[in-house]
Amino acid sequence: MSSRSRRKGRKPGSQEIAPAQPLPPQPAPEPAAIMVRLFAIIYDGLLLVAVWMITAALLIPFGTPETAARDHKIALVSPAFQHGVLLPALIVMTWLFYGYFWTRTGQTLGMQTWRLKVLRADGDALRWSDALTRCAAACLFPIACGLMSLLAFHSAAAFLMSVLLGFLGNYLWMRWSLQRLAWHDQLSATRVWRLPPEPKGKRHFLGWFAEKSD
Repeated sequence: MSSRSRRKGRKPGSQEIAPAQPLPPQPAPEPAAIMVRLFAIIYDGLLLVAVWMITAALLIPFGTPETAARDHKIALVSPAFQHGVLLPALIVMTWLFYGYFWTRTGQTLGMQTWRLKVLRADGDALRWSDALTRCAAACLFPIACGLMSLLAFHSAAAFLMSVLLGFLGNYLWMRWSLQRLAWHDQLSATRVWRLPPEPKGKRHFLGWFAEKSD
């Protein structure tokens, strides 16, 4: 039977169904590059400084001498209060800041801006213990550099500069890593991925009310 006769035998009102077109392949996440990760850290750093300032503002009155507080005078808190209360509080707030976002969505606010996401090496979301390990691993090399500089130069400025250089050294390690992993990525068995662009309207607002990732 010819194609013309087959068309004549088709029922009235019937339509020929076109074959389904294959969907275009979706881009896969890729390991995040150094610069985009540093940009996200700068963004998060501004937010973290605000958290530190609020924490310090709440705690400093407890370490201010009573006479200075009564006379409304500015007084420096004691070194014991700085190292025994204020510094540990800032460290805990840093862990809570990153742990909250990493365990819920895998993205801080800065990471959302640059489409970055941190996951465990097995692809699962981070747990609070993973967040603690990752934060500790990120601080290990900078603190070691800072302590060596302090022993060598006995200078606070040299200590801070060495800590900064050690922090950057964590990421320079990515240039020698075949999987583009920072040093603290390897130590904590975590990975940072650059996600493909999302459709408009799908991104959560600032990540605060985002659902926890599975």
